[in-house]
Amino acid sequence: MFSFKTMKRETMVNIINGILSLIVLALSVEMFKAWINQAEQLVQISTLFFLSSAVYRFIRAFLLRDNSKVDFIRDIIGGCLLLAGTILLRISSDGSSNMTTIGILYFLSILADRIASVIKNRKPINILLNVLMIVALFLLGQSVIVIVLVNIVHALREILSIAYSQMKIDIFWKVVRKTNAAEILFGMLLLIIAFSLVLPILEESIPDFTSALWYCFAIISTIGFGDVAAVSLLGRLLSAILGICGLVVVSVVLSIVVNFYNETKDMDD
Repeated sequence: MFSFKTMKRETMVNIINGILSLIVLALSVEMFKAWINQAEQLVQISTLFFLSSAVYRFIRAFLLRDNSKVDFIRDIIGGCLLLAGTILLRISSDGSSNMTTIGILYFLSILADRIASVIKNRKPINILLNVLMIVALFLLGQSVIVIVLVNIVHALREILSIAYSQMKIDIFWKVVRKTNAAEILFGMLLLIIAFSLVLPILEESIPDFTSALWYCFAIISTIGFGDVAAVSLLGRLLSAILGICGLVVVSVVLSIVVNFYNETKDMDD
């Protein structure tokens, strides 16, 4: 049963996860910069990175110890492997010579994550995706750049999951199907693509399809970055049509979806 105590605990877990994910992401970016510039600080930054990642795993294991034994064991194993990499970097006189071993330790921590994911969700598509991920990491090797890129992606995914943790995506798609919003949004998407194909012919400031897509997104979202603008009469006319369509569709669809979302969410709760 839902309670204030449960909500408070979930909020605390999200806050701690978010802060630690930002720290890991910042260190991953610094590792990437050090690797590109071949800086002497690579070993020191790598040590901090492995230490913060290990602390993150241990804290997450402690916070989620009552939720899932699989997640608890996964984070303990991953934390121990990352802590071993930290110690290896710390005691080594030349940390760069142990980067291969450290990469293997990190690869094993990722492997523990994927095995835990398969144990929790044994759907064929999930098993296939995890197997492909492990094969890809194995083929890429255990170099520093692979570690850095994987961690940047993982940290961003964790932050996105926290940002959208209170949104029930399954309810959202149920509402979209129920209100026929999918057909309306699909029609607007067709209009965006069609205009993106035509605008490069009319506007010198819009040289290709991707630039036109960016311009149409700025119109639909009403952001208006100003980096690209239509100057011809026909280009401005198309922009006005798209802008009016965007205002009508987005305002109507969003109001309908939000209302039905709240009702459906309350019914499910």
